[in-house]
Amino acid sequence: MMLDISAAFRSPGEAIPFVHMERLPDADILGEVVTFPESAVIKGTFSLMDDTLDIKGKLTVPAQAVCARCLSPVTHPVSVKFHESFLRLDPRDEVEDDPWEEKLVFSGHRVDLSGLANSLAVLELPIRFLCKQDCAGITTGPTGEDPDSNEDTSDDSHPFGALRQLYTKLQEE
Repeated sequence: MMLDISAAFRSPGEAIPFVHMERLPDADILGEVVTFPESAVIKGTFSLMDDTLDIKGKLTVPAQAVCARCLSPVTHPVSVKFHESFLRLDPRDEVEDDPWEEKLVFSGHRVDLSGLANSLAVLELPIRFLCKQDCAGITTGPTGEDPDSNEDTSDDSHPFGALRQLYTKLQEE
């Protein structure tokens, strides 16, 4: 969705308050899918000076993923303050696309905040989602039994069977 900035052209330099809603796409973070079930809310002010649109405010959106330890669903509130400047782009001018340079640009009386909102939300996500700080992780195996209950078996076909035997031997000594 586009933010209408027509008021900034009528009152250059004046901070104009706004509230903007933006749907964010699902994000694939290192193979884990993070969803944004509600629209992101961007509240703030914008002002226009010459060819620069200055936008500052706060983005809030809930993010949903699974706990890194127990795989239960987790909702994490994302809240980030920002201050960005957009440069006016004249559609008649030819612009060189530099893949290494990120520019926030606008033309006309509307500005697209989708890329900014998506970047802000993804960069503010935690490295690991946890349902609670002291999550014990998965406590039962797929058969419903405690995976630690069969620790005494020494299965050589298990990839860590030799390490388990060595660990047990060192503990006995």
